[in-house]
Amino acid sequence: MTAETTDTLLLIGRAGNRTIALPVSAVQRVLPMASLTTLPEARRFAGVLNVHGLNLAVVDPRPLLDVPCVDPQPDQRLVLTQARTRFLVWLDAVERIVSAPTQPAPTDADHRGPMLAPLLATLDGETVPILSPDALDPGASLGHDTDEDLA
Repeated sequence: MTAETTDTLLLIGRAGNRTIALPVSAVQRVLPMASLTTLPEARRFAGVLNVHGLNLAVVDPRPLLDVPCVDPQPDQRLVLTQARTRFLVWLDAVERIVSAPTQPAPTDADHRGPMLAPLLATLDGETVPILSPDALDPGASLGHDTDEDLA
């Protein structure tokens, strides 16, 4: 028996050498890289950026994907994402938007909390993890209820 597949609209990008996807339904816009304010004690995110008067956390998915961390570069992108709160996902590139069949990722019975990539897509013969905005959301792990709590 095969896993059920569903077509989903996806934003395809890269974090290091890894191709990743985000559900377009959670993406508000793509911004060019900007100068981040780093917070040395913030392990869950790379820094903050003021976007239209709101300080938003910037999440670097590289450590979660076992990809080496890098310094910000002008050609990188920040994806304004909405889950429980709004935040930015730092990617090396945003390549395209596609509609692709998705299927559930294998699960670990011991896993607690939202999975980083609960869905997978196959694009051009490559299996691509679809990152969960809920799992990336730094506001959820910090106990924030709204965007204003991060301001």
